[in-house]
Amino acid sequence: MFGKSTTATLPLTVALASWLGGCGSPDSPRDLTTLQDSTAIVNILESAATCGSCITVDRVVTLGDTIEPGYIDWSIYAAVDDLGNYWVGMPRESVVKVWDAEGSFLRQVGRRGDGPMEFRRPAPVGTDGEGRMRVVDLANGRETVVNADFSYHSDRSLFPGSYQVAVPLRADGRYLVNTSRTTAGSEGVPLHIVEGLDILHSFDQMEGIEGPGFAPRVLAVDREARIYSAREVGDYLIRVWSESGARILGLRGPRLNEREASRGAWSPDNPPYSRIFAMQVDGEHRLWVLAHVRRDDWLDHLEERVMPNGGIAHVPTDDDWGYVFESRIDLIDLNSGSFIATRRHDALLEAFVGDGLVIETVENERAYPQLVVWRLGFDSSR
Repeated sequence: MFGKSTTATLPLTVALASWLGGCGSPDSPRDLTTLQDSTAIVNILESAATCGSCITVDRVVTLGDTIEPGYIDWSIYAAVDDLGNYWVGMPRESVVKVWDAEGSFLRQVGRRGDGPMEFRRPAPVGTDGEGRMRVVDLANGRETVVNADFSYHSDRSLFPGSYQVAVPLRADGRYLVNTSRTTAGSEGVPLHIVEGLDILHSFDQMEGIEGPGFAPRVLAVDREARIYSAREVGDYLIRVWSESGARILGLRGPRLNEREASRGAWSPDNPPYSRIFAMQVDGEHRLWVLAHVRRDDWLDHLEERVMPNGGIAHVPTDDDWGYVFESRIDLIDLNSGSFIATRRHDALLEAFVGDGLVIETVENERAYPQLVVWRLGFDSSR
């Protein structure tokens, strides 16, 4: 299986010399976007020096009112349409809510149920090229297409199962899905590429699944339909696949944890583990990687609390994870194979919702949840 510990981690120049037919020259191109199939793992930290101030983070807008209908709940399921409106799936309410580019609430789309324009766990995933928003119901594997005027257009069933995430592969209706379902002859829980009810490819099988439905990954797809997959286990290894599920390479990043990640209760001897949270490839073939990493003073912000079972747990002060974690933003230039920039940021950025747009869940002064939209940028002159 790709990515086992027996696979050697190759220095970038050695690995690329092998891929380029033995050219071996230090001046050879290091374009990772042209690779077709390789078992190598590239240590991107052995490439160019990183810029500590080139990444910009600018606040764009805040979404969410203190009362219905514009009340918002925690969600990472959001997308921007062609008009700049923000569509946010509400898992608890089983509806989609829409705000305009200025943060004004527009309307609710759909309702709870299993019929047309009804949802259980809706996830807006982006427009279809005609200005219509695609919404995948992660609870029952169904795609609903909503017109720009918020009216119903169509729906279709996808491969049945409960999805953790669904990512459009191209504009032709195929999806990359992370689900708990396996297929005949497969081990672990693979990723699937589905088209309607059909599975076209299954790959990236996970071993050591801890329980039914546990197959967490962070996924991204670039414009050439290459797939980027990272597992939520505190390891900085990004696997890259073709749209047919063929392995291309692995990108090994910085060490995030001093020890193997544990899912036990936090304690001074079992610290919270840092992990990759979201990824996106931009139009310039740069891979953005968001991770939540422990703050240096994380231990100062844990307090002991008696749990319902009588045990003692260490939890963040005021249940605020921001006391324990901060965001790490990394930028990898795939055209040159370079790790070009990194930055720490206080806001806990959780998901990409559009090109360069990410969201953070916060509470306002009255303890109501809101979504803050931030824009990431790169300025090499800084």
